[in-house]
Amino acid sequence: MALETNRRTFLSFAALSVLGVVTAGSLAGCGTKGALNASAASASVLPKYIPLNGATPDLAGTAEGVPAAFFNYPAKPFRSVPAPFLKGQKVTAITNIFGPPPTPAASNPAWQEINKRLGGTVDITAVSSDDYDTKLNTVIAGGDMPDLMLNDGAAIADIIGFLESACQDLTPFLAGDKSKDYPNLANIPQAFWKPAVQNGKLYGIPIPRGMTGGSGFINQTFFEAAGVTDTSTIKNADDYLSLAKQLTGANRWALGSTKFGLIPFEHIFHVPYNWTMKNGKLVKDIETPEYLEMVSFVQKLYAAGCFAPGSEGWTKSQMSNAFISGQVAQIYDGLPAFGKPGGYQQTVPAANPANKVAPFIPFSATGGKATVWLDNIDFAWTMVKKGSTDHIRQVLQVANFLAAPFGSEEYLLMNYGAEGTDYALDAKGNPIPTPAAALNTAVPWKYLAAGPNTLYSPQFPDAIKVLHDAYSKLVPIGVADPTLGLFSPTNAKQGLTIAKPVSDAVTNFIAGRGSLNDVKSAISTWKSAGGDAIRSEFQKALSGATASPSPSA
Repeated sequence: MALETNRRTFLSFAALSVLGVVTAGSLAGCGTKGALNASAASASVLPKYIPLNGATPDLAGTAEGVPAAFFNYPAKPFRSVPAPFLKGQKVTAITNIFGPPPTPAASNPAWQEINKRLGGTVDITAVSSDDYDTKLNTVIAGGDMPDLMLNDGAAIADIIGFLESACQDLTPFLAGDKSKDYPNLANIPQAFWKPAVQNGKLYGIPIPRGMTGGSGFINQTFFEAAGVTDTSTIKNADDYLSLAKQLTGANRWALGSTKFGLIPFEHIFHVPYNWTMKNGKLVKDIETPEYLEMVSFVQKLYAAGCFAPGSEGWTKSQMSNAFISGQVAQIYDGLPAFGKPGGYQQTVPAANPANKVAPFIPFSATGGKATVWLDNIDFAWTMVKKGSTDHIRQVLQVANFLAAPFGSEEYLLMNYGAEGTDYALDAKGNPIPTPAAALNTAVPWKYLAAGPNTLYSPQFPDAIKVLHDAYSKLVPIGVADPTLGLFSPTNAKQGLTIAKPVSDAVTNFIAGRGSLNDVKSAISTWKSAGGDAIRSEFQKALSGATASPSPSA
């Protein structure tokens, strides 16, 4: 059941780079909810996707959002922004930060070089991620707003009204062929721009992620021993139940995830991602028949003994350890947990060299096409304060610089720092950080704008091959949340609180301590306790967000 009310729910989908090497837009925090926006993201609003003729990946990305993959950093980084452009001027910004403050510019050679490349400065107010929502709303209330403002899901009341009154409509600057004036921004596929379209207008610069957090992982060795080499070919739920029983025995269980790891089963049963539209009305995931079918099926698995005893109460560490040791054959965790240093691609075979691990590619419980959730499209998107045409173009040039893609000189500077001080190159040209790098590269450029997400690991090329293959299969079957980017005051205040009784009833039912009627009753209570109000508020916001786009200026 998708219960997120803000970006912090998706902690497992962001964290470090997919492979532990900082990539464009990677972070040490979390990803926003990531489905396509409800607004009218038509071709007249979105920037035209113009792939940059830069570094050639070892495995190509796609316009739909599958990330490109590199086995090594390109030997000759290219310069994506040819000349300084700020002419001594300053652009201001506010964003969050997920660690200690960086080395100040006066003693930070990387920062100094970036200012030189900009031809001016970006004055950043960096706020701890725990305090960012409060600080941003305080800045907004004070009226003295910076040029660039990270919108990370902060509870901005009447977000549409705020955007229209205080933020720049970027449609006239970026829509369609206008994107060619900002090549790094044009290099971002349209799928990542859609969440920033509000009320038929483009109001933000995206910070791309990997589109989907996936459906978890399997011990591939165990599945192959049971005769399954490709989980997407499992015929239906009954076949999976038989497989799970076969995987269980001799002190091993098919499944074992915190709170039963329901997300893969929601994918299998086609449960919507948070909300769906039926006959013009928003319907919550928990209100659908698919949700009750999913819950009932998981209860069958539990009753058949396929879950490790007590696993629904495991911490994430307990779950990971059980999977690594071979105690369980399948878990739910986000795709970034696969290839980073200390990720499953290392730890599973380290515990037992005979065991291999792979992302779980879902099947359909009823046969036919499977689905996953597009729950990790963007980390966030950055709003631009209204200003003169010339100033907005200057601000967009800054965003264009910050969106420099993997393989560029600018990307290397922002993510790895100054050569010699912050990193040295290995024999294949990969940057190896020095002790100074951690603080010198902590300037939060990547939380204002970033290029497309990239898979990169010189240490584990086989891992990124597996991940690239998984993204290539998962992204095309992704389903979206139509309420992304819309604000519901009731959801912000009560969303988690009123959802918890439903989650508790589901847990109790699956564990044999309650009934399906208890689940239905909890869902009914959710509606009266605020669910219907949330629906109404989202529906109202949705009506505004789907208004016809205004003509480009």
